[in-house]
Amino acid sequence: MELSVWKRSLDAWFDAHEEDMLKMVERVVNMDSFSHDAADVNRLGGFITGWMAEAGFRTDMLPKRPAPAGEPWMASLGNVFTARTHPVEAGPGVAFIGHMDTVFPAGTAASRPFRLDRAADRATGPGIVDMKSGLVVNMFVARALKELGLMDVPMTLTFSPDEELGSPSTTPLLGEQLNGAHAVICTESGYAGGGVSVERKGSGHLLLEIEGVSAHAGRCYADGASAILELAHKVLAFNEHLDLANGTTVNTGLVSGGASANSVAPNATARIHLTFRTLEAGRRLVEAIRADAARTWVPRTVSRLSGGIRLYPLTKTPQVMALFDLARKAGEAAGCPVHEVRSDGAAESGYCCSVLKLPAICSMGPEGGGLHAVDEYIVPSTLLPRAKMVALTALLAARAFEASPKVAL
Repeated sequence: MELSVWKRSLDAWFDAHEEDMLKMVERVVNMDSFSHDAADVNRLGGFITGWMAEAGFRTDMLPKRPAPAGEPWMASLGNVFTARTHPVEAGPGVAFIGHMDTVFPAGTAASRPFRLDRAADRATGPGIVDMKSGLVVNMFVARALKELGLMDVPMTLTFSPDEELGSPSTTPLLGEQLNGAHAVICTESGYAGGGVSVERKGSGHLLLEIEGVSAHAGRCYADGASAILELAHKVLAFNEHLDLANGTTVNTGLVSGGASANSVAPNATARIHLTFRTLEAGRRLVEAIRADAARTWVPRTVSRLSGGIRLYPLTKTPQVMALFDLARKAGEAAGCPVHEVRSDGAAESGYCCSVLKLPAICSMGPEGGGLHAVDEYIVPSTLLPRAKMVALTALLAARAFEASPKVAL
């Protein structure tokens, strides 16, 4: 049986490379890659693709598209990096996707670097589970399959710079790079006991900017128009759309504004994050937020809202479930039994499923917890079994799925 033959080859390869994988996890965790720090993100991308190029992969740093007129801040994001076994013209084949960026600003890695506690079976460090250890799995899986000559179709790896912001600059490039793939494997962090995702929420990211009228807050209050007060009204209105029972969240997570405590605020900004279970629910939610943003509570203030749906939901399509069945077979063979999980987080796998109509599966990376927290960790003993499971899933997918029909974008 091919599966058992593949397993023997992969067991030998990965068992010989376990220490190399852990050293690579340490190396990438100790490189800062905050979403808004393009230089650090691109430095990581260059390091990763340099390592892939040494193994004979065709690598590239993709040029950025112009930032939308309403979102100039996107021009300061990093680049998408890719690694391929074949020329672009050969098609994506089986794709492995993941993001390089983290929520931790420059200096975090130096202040609390990678730490491995073998006795406790725990490794910690900023971004280790979300999702730098997953990137390492993709890198080593692709390299193993290439060196062993097991993969019959091309392989494509993408490394995105802005997933924590909803992948606003990455998504169009994923459409270019992965359209027509056989299957997509995303190594976001795995769930305990072999959990992988066949369902994920979608998410939205919006930026609200408000202009008010400045005035002395004591002598001339009536001459002013407070942008902060207008923002407060809007935040409360946004919160009315919170519907936890149906999986809808609305969170105004960042606010700023004003000039001084004794000045009526001439400006205010807020960043709003949304999650939703279906694309239809997401579209309704964004329209409701836009309607609230267009309403004025404080006369003479002017509001502008940009952004919208960023990451699309991963749903249990027949193709997704067919790929999950392959992952289940691969997990059994690799000694890493898997079960399906519905995740409340969003990821780039959803775009591959909802928009590109591809077989996609998520949360295939090492298990761990504490995402975005100071105690973020992975369980190191899951690194090799998960990598073997990903490799076997990819091999099965290459045989089970033809190149998908390309969709119009």
